[in-house]
Amino acid sequence: MPAAPDAFLDRRRYPRVPLFGSAPSMSLPTALTVQLLDISETGVLLSSSQRLSVGQRAQLRTRIGSEPVTLNIEVRRVSDTTRHARGPFKVGAHFIGLDEDTQRKIVKFLSSNI
Repeated sequence: MPAAPDAFLDRRRYPRVPLFGSAPSMSLPTALTVQLLDISETGVLLSSSQRLSVGQRAQLRTRIGSEPVTLNIEVRRVSDTTRHARGPFKVGAHFIGLDEDTQRKIVKFLSSNI
């Protein structure tokens, strides 16, 4: 029988320990392109091709007027606009920890566009 190819040999320098039962949950950041449908002083309505989960948190990078901003959001509601599980989905999200400067930019943008 031929020897195992090098790709299958364990080349670790340190042992790994499997986690059973007490493994912490974690998430990896991913990028998702969404369409910003509307904005208020407290949140946004987005259109997304992927379903997001209520309670999910994310960073939204966009422009308010000509100003680039990064907004921390938490998903509050998700609706399927096509009545199919494939989307697009409307996602209502609330701002989290909005700093005063960004809040001022939003208020200024809203007052000039209402």
